[in-house]
Order: sequence, then C-alpha cells, then structure tokens
Amino acid sequence: MAVQKKQVKAVSAAKEIAATKETSGADNKKETAPREAAKAVAKSQPAKAQKVSFAERAGGIKKYFLGVKNELKKVHWPTRKEIVTYTAVVFVSVAAVAAVIWVLDSLLSLGVSAIVS
Repeated sequence: MAVQKKQVKAVSAAKEIAATKETSGADNKKETAPREAAKAVAKSQPAKAQKVSFAERAGGIKKYFLGVKNELKKVHWPTRKEIVTYTAVVFVSVAAVAAVIWVLDSLLSLGVSAIVS
C-alpha cells in the first residue's frame, strides 16, 4: 500500500513539473522548476517508514517461497546416469591434475636439491 502511495506521489510530481514547464516557459531556462518540484515532493514525504504489519511480512515471505518453488520447477535435474557420468569425469580430472602437480613438484624438488648441494 505504501508503494502505491509513493507511485501516486511520483506521478503527481511529474504532472506538476510538466504543468510548471508549460506555464513558466522553463524549456529555455536551466530547468529550475523540476528541482523545486522535486524538493517540494521530498519535503512532503514523511521521514519515517511506516511499520509493516506481520500479515504483510508473512505474505511477502509466502510470495518469496512460491517464487522459489516456481523457479525450481524450471531447473533441469540430471538423471542418475548423468550424475554418475559427471562424477566420474570429476574424479578423473582431479586425479590428472594431482598427477601433473606431483610430477612438477618432484622435478622442482630435484632441481632445488641439485642447486643446494
């Protein structure tokens, strides 16, 4: 409800700015009328945010989880066979990278020990 009030105020401010431009001929000036109208709107808005009731918050939470549920319906869930294949690819990749790191580490260790001794 508070959002609707802000939208109504924004629309009325835009109408006020347009009316001010038409009557004052501000198109050729430095556009001072929109600033003044914006300041007037800013001053008229309350500084404190209104308290949101528990029912409104609960409705927002419910809406959020419904959105999550709808997004999860769109997800492509892999089959069991795909999961097994992807897992095997990961294990083989990790083993290959570990082997490369081990070989490089061994070569560098030999090089450093040869330099030191």
